[in-house]
Amino acid sequence: MASASCSTSIPPQQPRSSYTYHVFLSFRGEDTRNGFTSHLYAALNRKGITTYKDDRNLRKGDVISDVLVKAIEESMFAVIVFSPDYASSSWCLDELCKIIECNNKLGLQMVVVFYGVEPCDVRHQIGTFREAFQKHERRHESEKVKRWRDALKQVAEYSGWSSKNHPVEQVIIKIGLGFNDVRYIAIWGLGGIGKTTIARAVFETIRSRFEVFCFVADVREHFEKQGISGVQKQLLKQMKIISSDADYIDKYDGSKKIQTSFHGKKVLIVLDDVSHEDQLENLAEKDWFGPGSRIIITTRNKEVLKQQGRHETYNVTGLVESEAFNLFCSKAFKQPEPLEGFWGLSKEVVDYCSGLPLALKVLGSYLKGRPIAVWHSAVEKIKKSSHSEIIEVLKISYYGLDSMEKNIFLDIACFFKGWEKDEVTKILKECGHEAEICIDILINRSLLVTLENWGGRDILGMHDLLEDMGKQIVI
Repeated sequence: MASASCSTSIPPQQPRSSYTYHVFLSFRGEDTRNGFTSHLYAALNRKGITTYKDDRNLRKGDVISDVLVKAIEESMFAVIVFSPDYASSSWCLDELCKIIECNNKLGLQMVVVFYGVEPCDVRHQIGTFREAFQKHERRHESEKVKRWRDALKQVAEYSGWSSKNHPVEQVIIKIGLGFNDVRYIAIWGLGGIGKTTIARAVFETIRSRFEVFCFVADVREHFEKQGISGVQKQLLKQMKIISSDADYIDKYDGSKKIQTSFHGKKVLIVLDDVSHEDQLENLAEKDWFGPGSRIIITTRNKEVLKQQGRHETYNVTGLVESEAFNLFCSKAFKQPEPLEGFWGLSKEVVDYCSGLPLALKVLGSYLKGRPIAVWHSAVEKIKKSSHSEIIEVLKISYYGLDSMEKNIFLDIACFFKGWEKDEVTKILKECGHEAEICIDILINRSLLVTLENWGGRDILGMHDLLEDMGKQIVI
């Protein structure tokens, strides 16, 4: 079976009526046997799902065993766990080819999990997958290696589950799908940190659980241009409750239409980029909706929910170093690692961005395709002045402050970043500022953070890009 074809030209047959196993698990033992795969196997069995997992050391010799072939053929689903070392195993690759063959001929369904790798790693055989295939090309016939490559490319096109979707999982936990209360969930964080991306992923994952669902984008922008009635129109048009702007006159009529249309129904509404409490009051009051309804908002200002009853907040933080590096390289090089000679420069840019996805994407795109001499110049320029597109996005949060809050933000950006909070508060109060409340507002709007120093006292911190923005505004 090592030479089984991975062609997709054979049309799938109708699924069989009976199976020996519900699920066949394909995985690299050294990577996941005692961790993720064992937990997945146990969870499936707890649910009464009959699962085949190779625990009998059947992988001997160069050819996939008849026992494994039979198990694949007699399974309803195949769950393929792609991990960093998956492609180093010729057994795993032969299994994959057999799974694709059964998908084509027998209607076997495939579910893909990306554990510690990105789909592009598998699709294009880069990173650890490239290293594995460099060895395979020295040991195996070119035709067999090509079949393995084609199999990986084909399966990687499937929509899969990623172990890096942790923020989405955490938001879904806070949503509490099993409860019948009506709940608000705020996805809160700095501009450009990825709030909307998370909200969309959550929306697509859970919307089938609701009678009515709607994603209203750019609430703040529509509110500033058209008032609250403009945002209400956007929501009602999406739900096909109205067909034109002339269908109602003012915000009171709009609120009534939303309330009467959704009353008693289990509703999922996402309001993206909410900036004021009155937006919620006119778009999604809790008592307008039926049991189990969920209202998800993304916001830079945590205070928009302070008057609401039951709510949960998920704070979106920056990417960890490995994820930030991968994101930057995907934009700058169209692969998860830099080209030869660009490692050090890439590290400088990633460090500068401090985990901010927007900055990583914009700067990666800006540097893509440029020669190394230009990179050296660009990196020095980036250090001296932030890329204008990033700054313009970040300025949205600044422009939403009142005059005293703006002054305090600029003072901290220029002079007091890293100082103890109590000391800064005292200085600002002596200058006539209402320091306590203004600093609290800046923290709630993700423009400041508090960090604990060695003495256990709070110090004021600020993202480097926000510090740069503040200094540019002063200049």
